[in-house]
Amino acid sequence: MVLCLMSILPMAMLKAQDTVSVSLSKAIEIALSESPTIKIANKEIKRVDYSKKERLSGLFPTISGSGTYGRTLAKSKNVITMNGQEITMEFGVDNTFSAGVSASLPIISPTLWATLKLNEYDAELALESARSSKLSLVNQVTKAYYAILLAQDSYDVFNKSYQSSTENAKIISDKYKQGTVSEYEWIRADVQQRNSQTNLVSAKNAVNLSKLQLKLLMGLDMYTEIKVTGKLSDFENDLYGTMLEVDTTKLTSNTDLKQLDIKTKQLKQSLNIQKTAWLPTLGASINYSQNTMGNDEVNLSDYTTYPASTVGLSLQIPIFQGGSKHYKYKQLQMQLSELKDQRENLKKSIDLQAINCMNNMKNAIEKIASNKKALSQAEKAMLISQKRYEVGAGTYLDVTNSELAYVQAGLSYNQSIYDYLSAKSDLEKLFGSEY
Repeated sequence: MVLCLMSILPMAMLKAQDTVSVSLSKAIEIALSESPTIKIANKEIKRVDYSKKERLSGLFPTISGSGTYGRTLAKSKNVITMNGQEITMEFGVDNTFSAGVSASLPIISPTLWATLKLNEYDAELALESARSSKLSLVNQVTKAYYAILLAQDSYDVFNKSYQSSTENAKIISDKYKQGTVSEYEWIRADVQQRNSQTNLVSAKNAVNLSKLQLKLLMGLDMYTEIKVTGKLSDFENDLYGTMLEVDTTKLTSNTDLKQLDIKTKQLKQSLNIQKTAWLPTLGASINYSQNTMGNDEVNLSDYTTYPASTVGLSLQIPIFQGGSKHYKYKQLQMQLSELKDQRENLKKSIDLQAINCMNNMKNAIEKIASNKKALSQAEKAMLISQKRYEVGAGTYLDVTNSELAYVQAGLSYNQSIYDYLSAKSDLEKLFGSEY
């Protein structure tokens, strides 16, 4: 027996160590450091930074080396006549070697310079996109955390109803054995108790599923046990104060609007880049090469080397390309006009969402006050009906009705608090509020 307990104890301690106690702030902190969504967003920022450096490299000289070798398989021949005799002469050498270095540098390149400005907007958009990912993740984690509290509080309601129905079933069973109640009433009590047990099992499963959802968002292993403490009622005292602090003018920080504004800047810069396509460009180049040639019968060290070098400027002036640049410019102007209309429509949509969230919060506050009173009354009614039935002053129908009313009141109360907190979280996301 002792050996058995000693073998079980380390396993129990290990499970206890694996359990992670999670508060809302802790859940968000872990999610922002472990979630794949955030890791992807951070990698995207690095990718944009590399893209910026790639474009900057266009300002530096381009240097390349080259080397060639040529072997003459058949030399060209020429026949001349001297003093009545034909003389055949060969031209060319057996081996030809060439090695060189060339470099080019843009001196005047308006398109390249305008493109560099685009890098700043790319980096700004990547940062705002990463912020959007964080806001979305915080919103999802927050609502998943509240969903766990809702599931746990609902479980408590069902558990209290189950305990009550179990106690009632025991009392009725004893009375049935004594012959003071009918078999029909005992069967009803037994069915009620079993139905309560089924609801309790379903509520427990809802708790487990909501925890799995939170672990997925946090980037935790699915087999890691988490413990979420607290109740939805803990947030009730802060509801009214939070409602008064809501400022709908903060929508200017909405991440969707800011991303659209950055895209507008990008498109305007693309227009500037397109304008530079009509401007001339000037580049410099330098080439240096070593050329060596000789025949097989001559030692390689005796080959003659001929160096060559050139320096030049290249000026390109666009004159006519069939109107392609003009129509490209017109396309960009049309896209810019479309973005303006999209922003106006998006602003109206965000205003609508904000108004809807505010209305949901106000409605939830009204429901909370009513449901809290209803829950208190339902709990009191359930206790009274049980006592009345015990002393024979009430019917079992009164007991079952009071239990059902208690469950409905409890679920409605918890749901109203969750609805408020969920709407508040959505509103904070619309505002672009940093956690």
